[in-house]
Amino acid sequence: MMTSNRRFMACCFGLAAWFSGAAGASAQEPQPTPQPDVAGSPALVQPPSNISWDTIEWIERRYKIEALRFTARHETGIGWWGSDEVMVGTHDAKGSTASDEIGGINSGDVHHFDPVRSCVLAVRPGIVVLGKTSVCDDAGEPAPLGFRVEFWEKDSRWSAGFCNPVPPGPGFHAGTHCTNEGNGDDLIGRASIDLSAQELEAALPNVGDQHVQTVVLSACSTGDACGGEDLSDYSFTFHVMRLPDVRVGLRSVLDDAMHKIGARSELEAIAAGLRSLRAPSPRQIEPETAQ
Repeated sequence: MMTSNRRFMACCFGLAAWFSGAAGASAQEPQPTPQPDVAGSPALVQPPSNISWDTIEWIERRYKIEALRFTARHETGIGWWGSDEVMVGTHDAKGSTASDEIGGINSGDVHHFDPVRSCVLAVRPGIVVLGKTSVCDDAGEPAPLGFRVEFWEKDSRWSAGFCNPVPPGPGFHAGTHCTNEGNGDDLIGRASIDLSAQELEAALPNVGDQHVQTVVLSACSTGDACGGEDLSDYSFTFHVMRLPDVRVGLRSVLDDAMHKIGARSELEAIAAGLRSLRAPSPRQIEPETAQ
């Protein structure tokens, strides 16, 4: 869903180191021409042995994202017929979070989260509940940042839900339950948020700076245009905070990337990182107003 700045920086610094090393090696001795594998599969080309991966370091800016509130601009269905029972879920590269059911939501209502317990990105590993136990890691996450948020309206259950979240692995996080348990729950809306390094640097130039943003959720389940008087209309507000910078070594980033994707060399991990880069997803942003 998103690309970490560690992978991006590994790509940039790794390629710079490779070109520098390759140029130096070419000046000293002739380079052999790569030969195709006799079995017809691509042969692994080894990088020059004089690349000093361990000596490349940089200062990395770190951030965290916490939920602030959501607004029911128009509840699901007909306004006078009951209220929405809302469950909020978020998803990022290291796992997911889910809130408990938030009941009695009508058109015009605003629900406020405790941001200290409502971490969306840079969530500490383990089992978390958005709004209660979802706390951010002090180290934060590097840019670019990205996550997906979904709102579901919980209908009456005639039977127990069958959705049981998979326990998170080391370094990952997960909620205690699913936002959509498959028992007639209705999608209220969803949005994908991608924040580029350039956008974050412009909005948060100093450590401790905060940037508040409100996105309008799309109620269309397939991503296509949809409409209707009974269509839900919700917005979600979060803030991004810049945390203290962290010194990062390329060696540890490459080792982590090679382990995760099964790369056979540093260059293969760098190439995989470059291929995974994608443009940010468009989103509908509202001007921030005092609440």
